[in-house]
Amino acid sequence: ARQGQKTDNSVDPAGERTDLASIGEGRGAVLGQKLDRVSDSVSGQTNIDPKGYLTELSGMRITSNSDIGDIKKARLLLKSVTSTNPKHAPGWIAAARLEELAGRMAAARALAAEGCSLCSTSEDMWLEAARLHPSDQAKGVLASAIIKVPKSVKLWLHAAALEDKPKNKRRVLRKALEIIPNSAKLWKAAVDLEDQADAKVLLERAVDCVPLALDLWLALAKLADYEEAKAILNRARMALPAEPSIWINAAKLEEVNEEGDSANVERVIRRAIAALSTNEKIVPREVWITEAKEAEANGFPRLCAALAKGALPLDTD
Repeated sequence: ARQGQKTDNSVDPAGERTDLASIGEGRGAVLGQKLDRVSDSVSGQTNIDPKGYLTELSGMRITSNSDIGDIKKARLLLKSVTSTNPKHAPGWIAAARLEELAGRMAAARALAAEGCSLCSTSEDMWLEAARLHPSDQAKGVLASAIIKVPKSVKLWLHAAALEDKPKNKRRVLRKALEIIPNSAKLWKAAVDLEDQADAKVLLERAVDCVPLALDLWLALAKLADYEEAKAILNRARMALPAEPSIWINAAKLEEVNEEGDSANVERVIRRAIAALSTNEKIVPREVWITEAKEAEANGFPRLCAALAKGALPLDTD
């Protein structure tokens, strides 16, 4: 811990004197110890774990001269990191955040820009650079990022989030889907912006592009009428033959729809258990029992009864 002269800087209302300099020294000592733990000087080179240091930075605040000294020490450490391993994005991110902590935003942005130049395929580096800029400038940063990493779902989603108007969000997401049509996350984000009719159109395309995305199938079925929903769930079952949720939703559809036959609920579940448990041993008995409990809690008594009846004879091994 650093040693320094202690001076009395304030007096509380009751007249008790508080040594603020000592408090500052204490905070600085703790920060200094953290820096000492993550640094190791060997043969003139300093090794530091930037990812661990990012965690340390998140809780730091500069409140005294001793803290400023520790910032200077950290700056030297991170300078060594970025010099010895310039292609390692976490080092640049840590250096930029240190300058942000010190209130030097121009320096933070400059370091982030240099990091983007040297680590141009790092999603996190570009996102950090965008975060350090106002919204309008961040859009430009992400536009440059997408040129370098066009198939980054994370970058496209952040770019869409920066747009204020729904039509601009749609434009960004649809451009993203042209490049990454197999991203379920992008399809979900695009669907969330649409009304029911347009969402259904998008989901029809989405399940063709991402047939293994269960949530997209179930969302499409919810937007369809009874007969169409049955057909959609049958298509989903063909794409995901080992997924019990499709069968469960098919049984729910029968239970809530007035056009459905009440006996169909038990028939659907009987077929589901035969396909997934008795023959292929994919789904154990405990899963069906859990589904039965959830069905009862969610107001599907016939489904609950069908699941319990079908699951009881199954082997518990």
